[in-house]
Amino acid sequence: MNIQRFAKQEIALHQIETALELFFSQGDLFSVITLAGAAEEILGGLLQERSGNRGALSSIFQILRPRDGKGAEKDGLSGHELGNFVHMDPHHEAVFLLGRTIEDYVTLTEAPSANMLKFMNKGA
Repeated sequence: MNIQRFAKQEIALHQIETALELFFSQGDLFSVITLAGAAEEILGGLLQERSGNRGALSSIFQILRPRDGKGAEKDGLSGHELGNFVHMDPHHEAVFLLGRTIEDYVTLTEAPSANMLKFMNKGA
């Protein structure tokens, strides 16, 4: 076993860069969503540690499992879910999550990568 120490910010950066590479190459959008969401969770925690307040940030689970307030919560299903299915526009969700995650990264580091700048300038 080779246990090493990794900075959370660096892990998030690798996840964002991989998600952006997949997005730019028109790869699997569900993987883009998952990677961006995972990075956002890490960055949200780091931002919370820094400021003590994470009020404006929402978990990827809240995004993919919105509560409609009409009883769907009792069944464990949201307005966008029916049993084994989730209704969403994967491209829209990928763009949304990448944008939020990049915003979090830039807020934390003030240093966007070349791929982040490309995404922000392209207007996805």
